[in-house]
Formats: sequence, structure tokens, C-alpha cells
Amino acid sequence: MTSVEKIKRNDVMMIVHYFKVRTNATMSYTDGRGKELSGMDLDRKFNFDILGRELIESAYSADQYNKEENSTKTVVAEKLIGAGHLPFTVCFIKQDGSERVLRGRLIAPETLLGRSMVEDLDEPNEKKRLKQVDHRTIKWLILDDIKHVVK
Repeated sequence: MTSVEKIKRNDVMMIVHYFKVRTNATMSYTDGRGKELSGMDLDRKFNFDILGRELIESAYSADQYNKEENSTKTVVAEKLIGAGHLPFTVCFIKQDGSERVLRGRLIAPETLLGRSMVEDLDEPNEKKRLKQVDHRTIKWLILDDIKHVVK
């Protein structure tokens, strides 16, 4: 953990939080940065606020996309495998034949048409969060502002 007392000017730091939005409010600031987002950290379960449009707009979303692309199953599987630390939403067919939409993050990628281990960020029970996504049954994937649809 970082010691707040030891932080000094020009230190390089990084903050990464997977969180669920609690509120999204427009504030009235004269400098034009009038946005505030309140969230709950999904790992440590604490609440926090983000203030400033620039910071909010630099966040990645598992839900939003501005572009839709038709892709092959192989290309979509490659995108999932390469997701790294980015949040995503994936729709796939489970072993029982039912469709599943999962918002998550990649834990352990597998080979191209295998099964990747992902963390289901909507699962409230932390012990049940790990799931497998079979690359061969993916229908679509939202990642990094693009919805990749298998055609």
C-alpha cells in the first residue's frame, strides 16, 4: 500500500478500480469540469467519487460502445484473449445451450478456440465469480468502445 505521507511532487502513480456506478450527476462548476461520478469498488467494496469530466471520459466501460463491427469467431476470440486489464461484456452460449451475457475481466486467457477464465463482475458472491467463456460459442463482445458481432 502507498503511504499518503510519503507522496511527493512528481511521483508516478496509477489507480485502477473496477467499479459499479452508483450515481452520475452534473455539477455546476464554473471551469466546465462539472461532472461527478460515484462508484463502489468491486474488489474492496468501498465507495468513492470521481470529479471532473476529463477523468470520467478517460475511463473504460464494459457497457458502452460507439462502433459495431461484424467479425469472424476467430477475430472475436482474439479480441477477448487480448483484453488484458480492460472490462468487457461478452455474450456466449453456455454448456446447457442457454445464452449468457457476462460483464467481466479476463483472468487467464486460453488458446484461440479454447475457454478463457474470466471474473463475473456482477456476481455478488466473490467465491463464485470465476467463470469460463468458450470462445467457440461467443455471439458478441463489447470491448474498448467497439461491439464485435460474430457473423
